[in-house]
Amino acid sequence: MEHIDLSREAESERLMAVRRYSVLDTPPDGAFDRIARLASRLLETPIAIISIVDEDRIWFKSRAGLEGVDEIPREPGLCASAILQEDPWILHDASVEPVALANPLVAGEFGLRFYAGIPLRTHDGHGLGTLCVIDKEPRSFTANHTAILEDLAAVVMDELELRRDAIETHEALRREMREKELLAEEIEHRVMNSLQLVSSIARRKAKLHDGQTAAELRDIAARIGAIAQANRHIQQSLPGLSEDGDLGLFLEVLSRELLPLCPQGGLIDVECPPIPLARERLVSIGHLITELVLNAVKSGAARIDLRGEMVGEKLRLCLDDDGPGLPEGFDPRESKGLGMAILHAMAEKVDAEVTWDRSPQGGARFIAEFPRDLKREQRQATRS
Repeated sequence: MEHIDLSREAESERLMAVRRYSVLDTPPDGAFDRIARLASRLLETPIAIISIVDEDRIWFKSRAGLEGVDEIPREPGLCASAILQEDPWILHDASVEPVALANPLVAGEFGLRFYAGIPLRTHDGHGLGTLCVIDKEPRSFTANHTAILEDLAAVVMDELELRRDAIETHEALRREMREKELLAEEIEHRVMNSLQLVSSIARRKAKLHDGQTAAELRDIAARIGAIAQANRHIQQSLPGLSEDGDLGLFLEVLSRELLPLCPQGGLIDVECPPIPLARERLVSIGHLITELVLNAVKSGAARIDLRGEMVGEKLRLCLDDDGPGLPEGFDPRESKGLGMAILHAMAEKVDAEVTWDRSPQGGARFIAEFPRDLKREQRQATRS
């Protein structure tokens, strides 16, 4: 009978293979339990065991006909010997087999007499454990019996391979998600640095000009700087690409970030119930609100009221200010101003419908409505 390498290096590699399958100390499993019961029934033995041989123990993944025993010491153990065989290991009468006489299951009260074990061998040749059948009486074991046990052992290995593939796929997806998160964080960092650089260049250029050109350059610098500041808050307050957040809380914090842009004594008042939204949606809303606030402040508003609510399956954001209001016949889509051009581009990006009117304070009112992925976001909220 051919034996497997017994070297320390080979055993170390075998134990690494055992860990790779992540099966040790896992809960009972119906698929493996059925295989053990089937082996016992087909081969007419009182006991069948699916075992995994660890460093110093033999752990039973499934067992039929043996209650109250989860593991036994590895030495001396029949399964530990079985995995060292290239072929099925069969003891027709263990009481006369020198290799088994010292085993406590043979020599002790249990009185084991028959053992047939098939090594559970990986595709690269490592023995994880065995599928074995046991009897307290000596018995014959034909080639047909051996073939049945080998087929059942192959089913056990197929199941272990499927689970290992599932684990590795899950880990690969987690690594991929983390890599995407890190890449996105790096992109966001570079975007913020670029925005700050452009804002700084615009401020320096404004000092070289006067009149309308200087005013427009200062306006560009202020807008880009504010967007960079708001973007920094968005990224810091919503770590992780897959995380969701609360729109109401987000708008409260964002309003505090934008308040320094208002004239001294100005106010940004927020009223919005808790609404769970996906992170990417919050990022888009943050940029849109930042631009609306900038436009209101530039027009001379000191007080801004921001309201958020769900209307059917749409999210509705309303921004009122106390500025001079919009000119008669105003249409932001026809405006040549930088602020309205940015607002229109952002609205298109998030598939938002923007309408405008006069606010109760006599200033301007902008309303943005856009679809909300209710199914996805409610599912995410339920998880949290």
